[in-house]
Amino acid sequence: MLPTLVYAAQIALAILLGAAIGLERELSAQPAGLRTHMLVALGAVVVSLAGAHAVVSNPATLAAPVITGVGFLGGGAILREGTGVRGLTTAASLWVTAAVGIAVGLKQWLPGIAATGLAIAVLLVVKKLEHDTLPHRRPLEITLTLACEASIHDVEHRAKEVLHRGRVLRINYTGTEQQILMIARPKHHHSLAEISQNLRVLEGVNGVDMTR
Repeated sequence: MLPTLVYAAQIALAILLGAAIGLERELSAQPAGLRTHMLVALGAVVVSLAGAHAVVSNPATLAAPVITGVGFLGGGAILREGTGVRGLTTAASLWVTAAVGIAVGLKQWLPGIAATGLAIAVLLVVKKLEHDTLPHRRPLEITLTLACEASIHDVEHRAKEVLHRGRVLRINYTGTEQQILMIARPKHHHSLAEISQNLRVLEGVNGVDMTR
């Protein structure tokens, strides 16, 4: 009876720790959220518990199939959007959740709980630090529509002054208008509305379209 209760406690703890990490991803509207992280933790702890009764001298043998499976999940969480890539943090959190489940399954309670706390700290605290002090990691994709007679060189120069940093990816000319496609990583204290307004007032600019 006692071993059964211990197993149940290990499974419950793994699911709880997975939920703690997954909750942050769920609140951030990521594709892999609460349920996914709970299931990853559950699968990892069950594999560890089952393997604990097998003749396995190396714990890494237990972890290998779990990490491989999580690799496929992580690949599905990574999405390419325009010039940027999103989902890398979610993929990493899935990997950490699997590691936590394995640790709990091997009765390494303290490392599992500590890893969960550190993971949540990274997801919340470091995220805020990045938001407040660093340029946005995901580039801002900007399309400037110009009048036919506008000077592309002049508009490009003034747009770079507005963005502080940026580079031109492509220039299109349709015969009736010109377009400049740029990417930039502006500081967070510059809102998209402010950037758009500053670009719209540039001489020769007829339209501004921005995606992130």
